[in-house]
Amino acid sequence: MADNILVMKKTRLLIFQLFIFSALVVNGQQHQQWAERLNKLESIIDANNKRFELLDLNKELKTIWQSEQDVNEILRYTDKVKVLKSDDEKLSILSFGNSTYSNVYQIEWLVFYNNQAWGFSEEFNINEAVTQETLQYKLISLENELYALSILKGKKKIVDAKDLVTKCMFEELQTLSTDEEKDALNAKLQDRLNLLWSDKELFSESFEQLKRMKTLISDDEKVKVCTYNIQKEGFKQMFYGAVILNESTVKVIPLTDSSEKIKSPERSTLSNKKWYGAIYLDLIQTMSGNKTYYTLLGYKGHDEFIKTRVIDVLTVQNSRLRFGMPIFKTDRITRNRVVFQYSAKATMMLRYDAREKMIVFDNLAPKEPMFRGVYQYYGPDFSYNAFKFTKGVWDLKKEVDLRNPKLQ
Repeated sequence: MADNILVMKKTRLLIFQLFIFSALVVNGQQHQQWAERLNKLESIIDANNKRFELLDLNKELKTIWQSEQDVNEILRYTDKVKVLKSDDEKLSILSFGNSTYSNVYQIEWLVFYNNQAWGFSEEFNINEAVTQETLQYKLISLENELYALSILKGKKKIVDAKDLVTKCMFEELQTLSTDEEKDALNAKLQDRLNLLWSDKELFSESFEQLKRMKTLISDDEKVKVCTYNIQKEGFKQMFYGAVILNESTVKVIPLTDSSEKIKSPERSTLSNKKWYGAIYLDLIQTMSGNKTYYTLLGYKGHDEFIKTRVIDVLTVQNSRLRFGMPIFKTDRITRNRVVFQYSAKATMMLRYDAREKMIVFDNLAPKEPMFRGVYQYYGPDFSYNAFKFTKGVWDLKKEVDLRNPKLQ
């Protein structure tokens, strides 16, 4: 009986060893195959095919890394991969790239942190003179477990991330399904963002690597506005961010989205604690007398039927924020802000024309007169309007010819 038990134990051990050996062989083959594909990139002539091969290599490596947490085996088969680790060894980076189109270089890079891998891709223009230049990497571990990464090709900085964990958190938000999960992660994200926002040396930083957050800085470099959104259950959009004031010290003023409680947004004067939330895409600085206006062009997302855009205005006095002022003159009505609503299936143009110094936008109209006031049936009617800043107000100009604006 004892002999039978011993034989069974040895058999199980052998089976386990064979399983581990087989897994190592399979993983080794996977590493080698991946590396061989990377090594063959130079032989791909079609630039578009090369671009998609790079993207696919990134996607596959992310899968390998998350399942194994160790990709050092790949380095046995290729010298075209760069691996970096933070000083505390809590974060790792793996990067590779290649030229694709004429004077275009594509870099793929992955971040491994907290047992998860996140993949990113960048394309940038390069001169022929730096085509053969090797990529230069610098990973710096800062206080509060902030990790800054810069990647250069020649003298051109192609990646400049002030905190990789913040960047990864923004990506993780897109993968979560419940509001509870999103709120929990967003609380951690805001803590990290506050560290970046409150650093005076980073006030002029546009945080271009945080692509899911929009950062705007005023011409006078006194005001910085950062905004982002999270889509909740049932198409609900919630907006977050802060206004950062560049005074003797940097002052971070968080924004609280209260859109659902604001019944008449075009007539309301609001504060940072009661904010008509939006992602601001542009900031226009104007002056009237000794007063400075920061006009904001924003997007409020959409539900199943309606998209919403907004033109708002921010003023700052004694470090206090005020959103909305009666400076938008439309026909005989003066509004504190302008809200556009239209079909979720339509696209609206709203932008600042710096040459003409005016805000131009599509005129919205219903498909049929019977749908007037029912905004899910509204869309551009191929005419354009504009706001021109005159004598302290944004004055509406109708039916503007954008090819040759005639503003009387």
